[in-house]
Parts: sequence; C-alpha cells; structure tokens
Amino acid sequence: MIKLSYRPEIDGLRAIAVLSVILYHIEFFFLDSKILTGGFIGVDIFFVISGYIITSIIIKEINLNNKFSLLNFYERRIRRIFPALFITISISTVFAWLYLIPSSFLEFTKSIIASVLFISNYFFYFEGLIYNNDQSLLKPLLHTWSLSVEEQFYIFFPIILIIINKFFKKNLLISFIIIFIISFFLSFYTTIHNVNFSFFSTLSRFWEFLAGSLIAYYQIKNKKKYSDYHNLFTIFGLFLIFYSIIFFNEKTLHPSVSTLIPILGTCLIIFYSDKKNYVTKFLSNFLFIKIGLISYSLYLWHFPVFAIARNKENILSNFDKLELIIITVLLSLLSYFFVEKPFRNKNFISFKFVSFILSIFLVFFIILNTLSVKNNGFEDRLHVFLKIYEREKLEYSLKDENGICFDRIENFCNFNKPSNDTIIMIGDSHSAVLTKKLYEETLKQNVNFIPISQGTCVYLPKYKKIITKSKQEFKNCSLKSKNLIENIIKDKSEAIIILSGNFKEHFYKNNRWSYLNESNLEPLEGFIKSIEKLLENDNKVILLYPVPTPGFHVVKKLMSHVPKKEFNAHNFLLNNPLTYKIENYYSKNQKIIDAFDNLKHKNLRKIFSEKVFCDIDTRICKTHHGSKVYYRDDNHLTVDGVEMLSKNILLEINSFLD
Repeated sequence: MIKLSYRPEIDGLRAIAVLSVILYHIEFFFLDSKILTGGFIGVDIFFVISGYIITSIIIKEINLNNKFSLLNFYERRIRRIFPALFITISISTVFAWLYLIPSSFLEFTKSIIASVLFISNYFFYFEGLIYNNDQSLLKPLLHTWSLSVEEQFYIFFPIILIIINKFFKKNLLISFIIIFIISFFLSFYTTIHNVNFSFFSTLSRFWEFLAGSLIAYYQIKNKKKYSDYHNLFTIFGLFLIFYSIIFFNEKTLHPSVSTLIPILGTCLIIFYSDKKNYVTKFLSNFLFIKIGLISYSLYLWHFPVFAIARNKENILSNFDKLELIIITVLLSLLSYFFVEKPFRNKNFISFKFVSFILSIFLVFFIILNTLSVKNNGFEDRLHVFLKIYEREKLEYSLKDENGICFDRIENFCNFNKPSNDTIIMIGDSHSAVLTKKLYEETLKQNVNFIPISQGTCVYLPKYKKIITKSKQEFKNCSLKSKNLIENIIKDKSEAIIILSGNFKEHFYKNNRWSYLNESNLEPLEGFIKSIEKLLENDNKVILLYPVPTPGFHVVKKLMSHVPKKEFNAHNFLLNNPLTYKIENYYSKNQKIIDAFDNLKHKNLRKIFSEKVFCDIDTRICKTHHGSKVYYRDDNHLTVDGVEMLSKNILLEINSFLD
C-alpha cells in the first residue's frame, strides 16, 4: 500500500470546507441577512481533494509493478467511511425517535437504507426534495447525498482507471480530459434544464473529482520546481474560495460554470502549495490541521444535530445555533478518537471484525425500516390527540370519481347541481384545506361547487411564475393553467368566487421564484387589479385575509410541550396554552392587509382571519383550544382550524345566496 507524504495544507483546506458547510447549514444572520451564503461550495472542495488523493494513490500503486488491489482499496474506503457513518446514524435514530413526527420518522428510516447503500443522492432527488429549502433542513440524513456521490466515485473510478491504464495507457491524460469535458458540459446542461437533478447527480459532479485527478496525474508525471509565482497562484486560489463562500447564494447556478471558481481555487492551492509560500503556512496552522483531521466526523454529525434541533424547535436563536455547533464538535471528537481512528487501524481491528460489526448494524437498519413502514413511522409514540393531526398530512381530501381535486386544472373537479348559483374556490394549499368542509356545507344548498387549488399558486391570471434557479416556468402556475381558470370563470358568470392563499409567500420577494407580466405591476398590485376586474364583471368575491401563521411547527412544539405521560392532555393544554403575538402577523402581512383594506365594492366580502384565531384586545393568537389544535405544521390548518374559519366563510356565502 502506498502512503502519500503528509500535506498539512490539505487538512487546512478540509477545515475551510467543513467550516463553510457547517456555517452555511446553521444559517447565522447578521442585520437580517444570512452570512456565508455560498458555504455549500465546501462540498465541492471535498470532491476535488478526494479526486486528488484517490488518483495519487491508485496511479502510484499501479506504477509500482502493477501492485494496485481493488479489494485493498475498497477495504480502506470501508474502514474510513462506514463505521463513523453507522454510529452517527444509530445515535441520530434515538433522537429522531424522540422528536420526529411519524411521517418524518418514516422518511428518516427510508433515508437510512439509502444512505448505507450510498444511493441517498438519488433517493432525495426522487423524493422531490429541493436542497436547502425549509423542508430539506429538517431531514437529518440529507447531507449523506454527498457521501453517496463520493462513494459512487470510489466504486467506479478505480475500475475506469484500470481499464484506461490497460488499454489506453499512453492516452491516460487525454482520457481524463475527455471525461472531464463530458461531465462538465453535462453539469452545465442539466443545471439549466433540471437544476435539482444536476445538484444530486454523480454524473454532473464527476468533473469536480477529475479536476483533482488531473492535478494528481500531472504532479506524478512532472516534478514541481519552486517559483516565486507560486505564492501569487495560491493567494489567488484562496481568494477564489473565499469569494465563492461569501458571494455565492441560492441564485447561483450550481453546479455549473460558476462552480469553476472554487474548483480552480482549490486546484491552484493543491498544485502550487509549497512550504515556502504564505497560503501553505496559513492553512497549516495548528487549529486548521486539527479541524481538518476531524472534518469527516464534523461533516457527519453537523446535519443530524441541526435537523433534529429544528424538528424539536422550529425557530433557533443565534445562541441556540452556537450551542448546536459546540455539541457537533464534541460528538465529532468522540467519533474521531473512538470510532474513526481505531477502525482505520488494521493492526488494532481486523477487517473480519469490522465486517461483522457493520453487518449487525445493517441488519438492524433493515429491520427498523421494515417495522417503520409497517407501523407508519411508529405513530403510537404520540399522544392520541396528536396522532389525529399527523394522519391528516394535508391530504386535500375533497375528491370526485377521478381522485383528489387538489392540483387538477385541465381535468378540474366540477360538482354540478341543478342550480344557477356557482361557487368557485381559487387558491394554493391554504385554499385546498378548506374545500372539503365548504363543499359539504354548500352541498346542503344545492349549488355548483368548483375547487381550483394549486400548490404554491394563487389567482394571478396574467402573471408567469418563474423558478429563480432554473429560470423555468412553474408548471402549476403556468399561463396555460390560468387561461383555463379564466375560461371557467367566464362560463360561470356572476359566480361566487372565494380567493385565499398564503399570500406573503407570493407577494413578497424571495429567492425561490419571481413573477413576470406585461404590465410590470408587482404581484400584489396585479392581484388587486384581478379582483377589481372580477367585481366589474358582476362576480361576487369573498376575499380571505392571510391566515395568521405561528412561525413554529405547532404539532412538533406540542410534542415537546406536553409531558409524555400526561394522561389529561386536554386539561394540560388548557392550563398551558401555546400562543404567539398578533404583532408577528401584522409585521409579516401589513402591506397585504393595507391593500385588501383599500378594496371597496358592494359585491365584495372580506374574512378577517386574524379575528378568528387572535384576540384583538389581548394581542394574543391561539394555536389550539385545549386539545383542539388549529395548525398541523407552521402554517396549514387542521380540521379544527378549518372548522373555525369556515363558519365565517359560510356566513358570507349565505349572504350572497340569500
């Protein structure tokens, strides 16, 4: 086995990489702005380092009388990766059991299997997960996607290298360059057309490893001579890395051409580092070396710690985040000294024993996932009243013979009755949760009912919704869908139209999507103009003001709030209410409220949602009344919440029907 000469500056690079990832995921804010928005490029630095080290080892072993052994290589990888990963997963499982709601725990156990099989990058992709959105930060094993990418590289690259070396030995460098170019252009193409696939795909990431491989090949074939220019190259390389960490953000197309910046920076440092230059001295300081040595354990532990904390407590202060970082460091030190180091030592622990221990863990993970699937995430862990709300899962359960009505436009639900009166309900998921109750109530009055609810889409007929990263049109809110909705409204003249939604998600600027239209009006202005047009055409409009949102996951909060052995949950909650201030609601929605207040028309009815869930005098908003819980997460209503709000909507419907 070839041992590479120790390069402390590479451990320093690892330190920068892991620290940038940790600080990116913990999300520190300064003056309401997230810092280190490009910290995700730490993963790309790791990919380059891995490509460099693995290629250096393999080529040197091949050159040493063809002594390279695939089995020995895979054994070293198993010792390096599996023990610490399995321990991290096992301990994370204990806390996931305590703090994850059943549906989340079920997904967690599935992700365990994907992680230990090193296919979690594709598992999370096919789950439809968008990296680093609010939901992704709640997945304890999401970060294993990069380990899966690395492991897939470790599995296939040595085989590719052996084949190239055997049949195209003289063209090894050219082969590397060809694969690099193919992977890079695939990355560029897929990021434009499907950024999520590109992010998680090994094929789109392969070129990053090969960047390190090319450096390794050149250094082995050409003896490096020191030059004064080396200082400048390494300083420029460090500048490129720090520039990426500070100035990249969610809008940066990644992986793509922009990713060349941190990749080039990493390559310059690895290639031109020398004991004499300043960057090497900077990266080789005591603290960076020690952090670099435990970087794998730090990477393994940080995300489960952060995710489980977020599941337990939806909002974390900067002090909370510092505590979580300290916990991560302590767990990482224990992991490094008591798991990583011993299991990597062949003289201390045999590979047979390693294999035996890992097999036991693997069997346990398989059994756990099987039981989790069978028992729906072990829902018996929860209080009875909380199970009810977990089972809801926001299923938009109004159905016709073709299935659930939610997210159906071209084949929309149309509950026709022998009546001239028609109710059309338009909105996003916040609207969808109301449809079943309103339909059941209006059914008694024999009116037509048409629910048109689309995820993350409100009534903005002339606006095109664009996904920020990919620049693609958001299919649910496409102009085609909106034209269909407009035709429905025209066919049902003088209808009662109910408009609702999580408006602040649509009308306030964010990094996820934007709106385009010919008039250049802001979405809120466009929405108001659309309502005015509906009223001009003799439609009757019921406008729901934004439903107050607590800012924390209510069910999860209650799980930690209510004692596990509290037999009378109802009385406990009556005496220990979970509330929030109405000022939170106004601060988040004031612009929308002002715009709605200015709308006046005889055929316009307004539902002041805050008056339903908040006491205007005490300025306190309720999340529950006893064991009747109003929210199933941090913004969507439960059956009980719908019951509260729908009473007011029905009164206004009846005022029009009368």
